Amino acid sequence: MNAAVTKRHAHPNTVFYCLYGNHYLGYTKMELARIYSKTEKPIAIWVQLYEETEIFQQAKTLADKKFTKDHRRWLYAFYQLNPLAYLDEAQDAFN
Repeated sequence: MNAAVTKRHAHPNTVFYCLYGNHYLGYTKMELARIYSKTEKPIAIWVQLYEETEIFQQAKTLADKKFTKDHRRWLYAFYQLNPLAYLDEAQDAFN
C-alpha cells in the first residue's frame, strides 16, 4: 500500500481522495500532504485545477500502438479458440 502512495506520479484514486478530503472533510493541504506522503505543491495544483474546472482527469497521451486494430482482433479471436496457447504458438500462427 505504501508504494501506491509514495511513487512519483499519484494514482487517480489518490488525487480523488485528496480532493474529497479537502473539499468535504475540511482537511488542509498540509494535513493531506502528511497523510498521502506528498508535498503540498502537487496537492495545491490538484485543488486549484479542480476549483477552476470542477473536474479532474488525467492527461491523455497518444499511444503508439504496436499492433493495428486488425492484429488485435486476430489475437483476440486466436486466444478465444486457443486459450492455453503459448506466445510462440501465437507467433507461428500469426506469421
